[in-house]
Amino acid sequence: METRIMEAARTWLIAHQDTMRDELIALCNLNSSSDNLAGLATVETFLEEYFSPLGLPIQKLPLPVFAVQDDYGNAALQSTTHALRWDWVGEQATPDRRLLLTIHYDTVYGKTDPFQRCVSYEVEGEARLRGPGVIDAKGGIVVMRWALMAAMRFLKPSSLNMTVILTPDEEIGSPASTSLWKEIAPDYQFAMLYEPTLADGAFVHTRKGTGTYTLIVRGKAAHSGRNFHQGKNAIVHASRVAIQIDALNNVRPGVTFNVGRIRGGDAVNVVPDMCVVRVNVRVNDDDDRIWAEKKIQQVVDLFQLSEVDHSIALHGGIHSAPKTVNKPTEHWMRELETVAAVLGQPVTWRASGGASDGNKLAGFGVPNLDTFGPEGDALHSDKEWVRVASLPTKAALSLAMIDRFHTERECLASM
Repeated sequence: METRIMEAARTWLIAHQDTMRDELIALCNLNSSSDNLAGLATVETFLEEYFSPLGLPIQKLPLPVFAVQDDYGNAALQSTTHALRWDWVGEQATPDRRLLLTIHYDTVYGKTDPFQRCVSYEVEGEARLRGPGVIDAKGGIVVMRWALMAAMRFLKPSSLNMTVILTPDEEIGSPASTSLWKEIAPDYQFAMLYEPTLADGAFVHTRKGTGTYTLIVRGKAAHSGRNFHQGKNAIVHASRVAIQIDALNNVRPGVTFNVGRIRGGDAVNVVPDMCVVRVNVRVNDDDDRIWAEKKIQQVVDLFQLSEVDHSIALHGGIHSAPKTVNKPTEHWMRELETVAAVLGQPVTWRASGGASDGNKLAGFGVPNLDTFGPEGDALHSDKEWVRVASLPTKAALSLAMIDRFHTERECLASM
């Protein structure tokens, strides 16, 4: 893209900064936690209208149900809403070079969470917005949409060949949409994901692998007064198991075990006979994965043998492999640095303990960069915030990369 055109695009995007902020507020004020099907459906409708100015037909892709273990130890099938897809195939596009742009529209904030509304404020004269999903990842949706609007205006639409996909289940590990990624991965040479950059604007190059284990601990119910000693307390036993799992932290560098939730019991005058423990695990590489899986199983086996009146059923595992930098990914890192330099946006790279759908796409063979979203911090908390000025600047950078992909002619197969 010529420098004068890029500068015109950036100026145009900055002029729409307030509109971007207002659109982000409207989107974030709609609850779409991963398990709020009604809220997700409402956001689906919002997004269909929001992307309609692109003039592309929308596909609402049904996603399969997936198995879960509920807080009562029961196996259940859970459903989600649709993956939303738009295909932009210009009549002069190169058929075998296709770009994927994607991010999720679910959040971690449940419909009863008190953190439901956006608030504008300033820090040392810098405009910020605090709200549920402002960077993770509804801010990324706004950045993506405005980059595409700019592509219609400043690029040659007939030469573009790309797909946009928005998914509803990334915050719970993409149990429904993983099959979609596996199916379509061979169609794309590069993917751009709109997770947020780090607070200082750094891009993420590597990510840990992650997974969740569910341990269903069962004991024996009894009246806590009349027959207390006949009961076998599942909560107490589960707590011992959780402490043993927590002790695995700091044993192997970078591998973490977070005992994130324990649910059990009902009436306090009953010895509880069931407790569910959920543990999130983060690993650096495949050797770590094997080690973590072995250690979790050893803890379960130990407590099965030591207390025959209790039982433990283990479910789950590592669902996102670690994301590393291979040769194709490194190529796109250098391309990003090149276009960012033209825009005066120097790029720095850091590792992250968080996972994204970039892990899954990389595992399916799609090189990707996954932090094209806006700048901010405190995601997954009621302090989540976004730097408002980063919305147009990241849209400009995204536009430059879309252009770079469609004009770059190096054969990726040779890398």
